[in-house]
Amino acid sequence: MTTDTHRSIPVKQTTPLSRVRKMMVQSMHESVQRAALSQVTREMDLSAVQAARAAAGEQRHSLNTYILAAVARTLPNHPLLNAELVENNIVTFDAVNLGMAVAVADGLVVTVIRDADQKSLDELAAAAHDLATRARSGKLKLADIEGGAFTVSNLGMFGVDGGFPLPRPPEGAILLVGRVRAQPALIDGALAERAVAWFSLTFDHRFIDGAAAAAFLQEVQERLMVGTTG
Repeated sequence: MTTDTHRSIPVKQTTPLSRVRKMMVQSMHESVQRAALSQVTREMDLSAVQAARAAAGEQRHSLNTYILAAVARTLPNHPLLNAELVENNIVTFDAVNLGMAVAVADGLVVTVIRDADQKSLDELAAAAHDLATRARSGKLKLADIEGGAFTVSNLGMFGVDGGFPLPRPPEGAILLVGRVRAQPALIDGALAERAVAWFSLTFDHRFIDGAAAAAFLQEVQERLMVGTTG
């Protein structure tokens, strides 16, 4: 057994950083160094989406697919959330290339669904499944991880409620989705159960302000309340 000479603590094992974790180190360091990060959070009602999923039976899509669809279809109406800061210029994008965080064996990798706002639920589900499968088998191409402007990171399956995710440079914003939980609510004077989750939006305050971030989340909620995210 060796000892860490800096801290006088017995060392169990020393493991070199993997390629994925090296990318995470560089990306997260750059995010903190270059951006003025801020965050807004909001509890979202996902009851309509859960009802739509239940009605679809065995053919239902994952909750994540509905969230990706709602975000992708909202972004064109909020150009600052689909943009990046280049020196003293805000560069907004016409295409919605949506980042999707995928947990792999040695870390977290962000894959990119291109033209996500133009895809149906079926197409989004297929694209997300393909990228996640290839990410976990180490078969991603460079084009699969480049060109995103906004990322969705759904950690609800791990029981997480919220957090402070860091945007992957040069992206200006990232949305963390927490676990879905049942919550009582008064609907037209009657007690009902709603499915809710916290959505945490971290953004670069150098060019995105709190009002723009809040307006974006408001429209995402409106789309999720419809259930079809249309």
